Amino acid sequence: MQKKKILFLCLDNFGLYKVFQNGFEKYSGCEVTTILYTGKEYKYKNDKQRILNFFSKKILGKNLKEIWQGKEYFENINSTQEFDYSFTIAPNVFHKSVLTYLKKISNKSIVYYWDGFDHFPAYKDTIQYFDDCFCFDPEDAKTYNLKFLPNFYFAEDRNTNPSTDLFFLSSYDSRYPLIEKIVTTIESQNNTIKIKVLQLPRNNKTPIQKPASNSIEIIKKPISFVETTALMKDTKIVLDIQKDIQRGLTFRVFEAMGLGKKLITTNTDIINYDFYNPNNIFIWTENTTNIPNDFLNTPYEELPEEIYKKYSQESWVKKILNLN
Repeated sequence: MQKKKILFLCLDNFGLYKVFQNGFEKYSGCEVTTILYTGKEYKYKNDKQRILNFFSKKILGKNLKEIWQGKEYFENINSTQEFDYSFTIAPNVFHKSVLTYLKKISNKSIVYYWDGFDHFPAYKDTIQYFDDCFCFDPEDAKTYNLKFLPNFYFAEDRNTNPSTDLFFLSSYDSRYPLIEKIVTTIESQNNTIKIKVLQLPRNNKTPIQKPASNSIEIIKKPISFVETTALMKDTKIVLDIQKDIQRGLTFRVFEAMGLGKKLITTNTDIINYDFYNPNNIFIWTENTTNIPNDFLNTPYEELPEEIYKKYSQESWVKKILNLN
């Protein structure tokens, strides 16, 4: 029997696409063809293209470079090839001609919005191009009539003797002052902490001052998703600080679940999920001054099997492709 085929479009974001690709291959049995958006600008093939696009922009207000770049994504795909599914993440980065073409070459086009619509208003204009639309934010699901589907865990290796009490990886953004506050608080309770803050070149206009703690390391190069997971395995507690206007739960929440780690999070919406257990999850608010010792010093409580399996990658893949 011939394998079903998935065409997968995604950002090249710290290697996270590999997690999805491997998950589809493992749990759906489909053959996966991956197209990555790298953000590189389209280069003209010749002077004719350059002149043609100049007049197109001036007269028609249309940038042909976006269309030509869209065609490049499919140049290694046979024009007669059809896919059982197309699956897209972050559709706003792809030109509408790409999204239109997906519907033409796939029997079912599926999208997963892994960021909130408040962060990316352009998401709204992409809904029309897909047969099935899923999102990680429960409020977005209600507002835009989408299917609510949280993220998932994909690693289940348990380290019962971690070397660190708390770990967090973050980009350098508006959350940084809160990171310092949380680290200072937890360190005062005699805990070992490992925090990595990524400051990309575009953010170097405002250099980070000396961190408030030696536990905070400023890094200049991204760490892959696989490396981050390895660091999480070597800690007792994972820290999760949500970005502004974010309601959906990050991957970090579910990675902690899969690895059997306690979680400190600023996302108060977590209490509405069936896996919420105050013995495993502490919610940091603006009024928090310390973490209860009972939370810090007691072991992780395993979830009921039914709830735990509900958030596995296998379950997620089967829901996305309607294989249940």
